[in-house]
Amino acid sequence: MKSHFSLLLSLITPKKEVSINVKKTILIFLISLGLLGLVACQNDEPLPTAVATLAVSSVDGVESAIEETAVPEATDQPEATATPAPPTATPLPPKPLTVCMGAEPTTLFLYGDDSLAATAVRHALYENLYTTLNYDYQPQGLEKLPSLNDGDARVGLVQVKEGDLIVNSAGNVVFLVPGVQFVRSDGEFVTFDRTLTAEGAEPLMMQQMSVDFTFKPMTWSDGTPVTAADSLFSFEIASSPDVTVRQEKIERTASYEATGDLSVTWTGLPGFLDTEYFTNVWTPLPRHQLEQFSAAELVAEDSPAPQPLSSGPFVLEEWQRGEALILRNNPAYYRADEGLPHITELTIRFDLAGETAVNQIAAGCDIVTHDAITLSQTPDVLAAADAGELLASFVSNNIFEHIDFGINSWENYGDGERNGRPDWFEDGRVRQAITLCTNRQQIVNEITYGQSSILHAYIPDDHPLYPADAQSWDYDPAAGNGLLDDVGLEDTDGDGFRELVERDLSATIVATTTMSITLGTNSESDIRLRINKLVAADLAECGIQVNLYDVNANDWFDDGPFSPLFGRRFDMATFAWRTGIHPPCGLYLSSNVTGPEERGFGGWSNINATGWIDEAYDAACNAALSALPGTPEYADSHLEAVQIFTEELPIIPLFDYLKTAVAQPHVLNFQPDASQPSELWNLAEIDIEE
Repeated sequence: MKSHFSLLLSLITPKKEVSINVKKTILIFLISLGLLGLVACQNDEPLPTAVATLAVSSVDGVESAIEETAVPEATDQPEATATPAPPTATPLPPKPLTVCMGAEPTTLFLYGDDSLAATAVRHALYENLYTTLNYDYQPQGLEKLPSLNDGDARVGLVQVKEGDLIVNSAGNVVFLVPGVQFVRSDGEFVTFDRTLTAEGAEPLMMQQMSVDFTFKPMTWSDGTPVTAADSLFSFEIASSPDVTVRQEKIERTASYEATGDLSVTWTGLPGFLDTEYFTNVWTPLPRHQLEQFSAAELVAEDSPAPQPLSSGPFVLEEWQRGEALILRNNPAYYRADEGLPHITELTIRFDLAGETAVNQIAAGCDIVTHDAITLSQTPDVLAAADAGELLASFVSNNIFEHIDFGINSWENYGDGERNGRPDWFEDGRVRQAITLCTNRQQIVNEITYGQSSILHAYIPDDHPLYPADAQSWDYDPAAGNGLLDDVGLEDTDGDGFRELVERDLSATIVATTTMSITLGTNSESDIRLRINKLVAADLAECGIQVNLYDVNANDWFDDGPFSPLFGRRFDMATFAWRTGIHPPCGLYLSSNVTGPEERGFGGWSNINATGWIDEAYDAACNAALSALPGTPEYADSHLEAVQIFTEELPIIPLFDYLKTAVAQPHVLNFQPDASQPSELWNLAEIDIEE
């Protein structure tokens, strides 16, 4: 089966190519008994990744077998100089906090379990090197985030030769052999042949990125200073084939070196210009405690290694399996002189999983994280919040529901000249009219109990790259009916539904076609089935006949050509995409339209099911994806792409799904954020009002 069940959207980030070859990944909600069940949970925090044997790469018909790649060299730091003693913490009065979560980690080791539960707990044990708040990045355990403007991130030139490991024009790691297409240092796409490096030829140059990081002076919980050598040790463990973490960054790393007691430099492979270059740093692990253990031993379920020392605000005291983790404040925490952490004893409970958030608060939980709260609990949460019994937080989980228009359908499905349906949606005014006729606020009110917000694009209005003057199409059926009139869709027979009217030269009606369209989704989603019923009722008020249907998820989300969705055989289709910190404009590039590559499309496993093609949008989006964050081109191009999208409307954006978390009224500084995966990201600063 080729359908992409239970997968996250892997957003495409081409370098300079206009046409990109991507693998479609679909987010599917499986909903039963009216409850919202998320198939996967977001983690926008880039994780270190292990090197594995790379697959055979075929470029332009030339296969280059990429053998097992050696781990990029990590060079130890110079001998450490004397380091000041760790701060002495002022004794704090007892101040306990209890957090209740929906699941229990299987391990707390940095490169073991990568679930949301484990990520949340690790905020207590390892200092965040950076945070991801408000769809942006901020330094925490780093002195600063490197930037191209400041010179601690650089794009230089490096000479390459046949057999070198590079990143090719498609973004894949390959050996430079004849037939491989790559981007030369001048930005030109070149297919390698031996004449390029023959005697007397100009040196063959490619771009190469290097980035400098400096750690703040931190201390392990045993009083030993955290050093750059600890980050290199972490990189070495993450690079082991015994560690099953994401490997893209390590595969694309040429070197990771210590340049001082607290500084490291990451260098990428030639051709790898990473849009998240400022995250290519590895969270330190205590080398002096763990270096006698292999990576396999460290990640084993019955590991002989001790619990790693803590660089974060808390240290683990006890793990009561199936019940709770007991942690104490770390007196060696580098921010102890700021009075952090405020909490002296942190208990993380798992034994209440399955109980409602309101019941967990009543059972003594100070905080209940979003993985323990379902959408169906929202009315009870809101009632308790109104009664002053708890504080409720609703933030986007970066999964947005939307309805695609079948703008350019496959073959004769939408071609009236070949006995298909009329091309209802090629005229942007029709798409705008249908959006105006759709009461999206009613959908938000019913599905999310009014806690989400209407979307107008593939990013929310509060995203830093959302244009202030972007077009919105708020509910206005009168305006929608007016646009449909302008297009020439009329109700000529008085049956309440509009027709496409053909007239002869004397204005006599010679033919009519009722505007009868289909609206489909996957059968398992009660939420989407309800959305479609609401939309059908709205559109009937504008004279559009809507016929609802649903298909099992295996077929609905399957690759084309025969699935209704990605085979581009639909009128309107409801589903969701996962987004992230960077705006996912690539979802709607013309190069990503699903269809056979031999016919000029992006392949049947691609992602743009609408068939929408807009040259101005393509130019803006490709420019944004080719630029690096922090540059004017990056921001300006994303703003332009969103602006065009909101005017042309290839989809009806509906709403973001939500992460709901609750806290006792006495909890201070609890700050869930849409782009930070765990709401425990600032555990050191969370406090209790006395």
